[in-house]
Amino acid sequence: MKKTHSQPVIGLLLSFSTLGMIAGELTLADDAEAKSSKKKKNQGDWCEALEDLGKLYKDKDNQWIQKVTLSGRIHEQWGATDGKLNQRAFSGQGYELRRLRMGVDIEFLDDFKLSTSANYNRGGFRDTQIGYAGLDQMTLEYDLGDLGKLDKVELGFGRYKLGFGGEEMISSNDIKTIERSALNDEFAGERVTGVKGSFEVGDNIDFLWGVYSTAYSERSFANWDKGILYHLGSDFDLFDGHLDIQGLYADAIKVENEVFDYRWAISSTYDNELGVFDVMTNVTYGEDYKNQAVYGIVIMPSTELIKNKLEAVARFQWAHSEDGDLNPQKRNTRPVAFDDFGFKLPSGRYNQNFYVGLNYFFCEDHAKAMIGIEHEKNRGILADTEATTLWSAMRINF
Repeated sequence: MKKTHSQPVIGLLLSFSTLGMIAGELTLADDAEAKSSKKKKNQGDWCEALEDLGKLYKDKDNQWIQKVTLSGRIHEQWGATDGKLNQRAFSGQGYELRRLRMGVDIEFLDDFKLSTSANYNRGGFRDTQIGYAGLDQMTLEYDLGDLGKLDKVELGFGRYKLGFGGEEMISSNDIKTIERSALNDEFAGERVTGVKGSFEVGDNIDFLWGVYSTAYSERSFANWDKGILYHLGSDFDLFDGHLDIQGLYADAIKVENEVFDYRWAISSTYDNELGVFDVMTNVTYGEDYKNQAVYGIVIMPSTELIKNKLEAVARFQWAHSEDGDLNPQKRNTRPVAFDDFGFKLPSGRYNQNFYVGLNYFFCEDHAKAMIGIEHEKNRGILADTEATTLWSAMRINF
């Protein structure tokens, strides 16, 4: 089978350059205390330039337009995978322009905000094509202020990221692992069109709700000729941590539900500190249209090895599907196996995944290098998949 491609050399350069930049900066860390003020100033110049890159206009006293901000992200990554389907081996590597996204936010008439972003990475695995690839999100939101006992009431309409579950509701700019877990991917959902609102009660409890069409459009707004997807959520402080609970219910038959694979699902995410570790724990449960359950847990501890510079992260994920619909990791494992075998990897009843990695922050989450290794097992009735992927990535955003 073909194992050589045009992009691995670039991928290897990305991997080695990532390690080289980390090693080079860590060499300076031994003398950090003596040179801290100078180092902070030198870093601050270009970091502040990156952070301020999108700040085009701001005038809170202007009655028409108060603020205009550009946003952008460039995410590149490389992965090398070795695996087995039962006893049949597959392997491969690939470099990918994972995300290239640009957007603009406009705050106007004091209480309105228009946000839009579009994708310009046209390819996928082993692809770096650039060109308009469709609308990512476009929303118009109105700040109603305080209404009775409800504080910070907001109402919006548009094309939204669903943001269901502990990993999915965190921006790809800020996630601690190069790819999210297979359990997250199972419940992530497509971009949705509809109405969304949020409000606060007291100082501690936030609520969100959404009513969306179950129709899907790849590049623009969807129509309303299918069913309805309802989204409810609340988050609040609890036991020195923070708890987020969300629920989804689709009032639609299976063929109408193009944005979410399940009839209903619930997800609970708890963030807290245990000693030097920040720990995110997510539990998700859902039922498909055959009334078969899919459920699992993600536990992700992280800690700073060098304050504000170097972070270590680990993630354990376990998931079970009564219907045997769990897929192996989709960004590297599946396309590498497909190249070798010419067919898709079978789904399974159990998926177990373990990831460990390092994140080096040049300018907090605005510019960072990431390396990691991921091992997964996907167990089915007739076929088992096991694979290990070495990851490297660069993430830049403003």
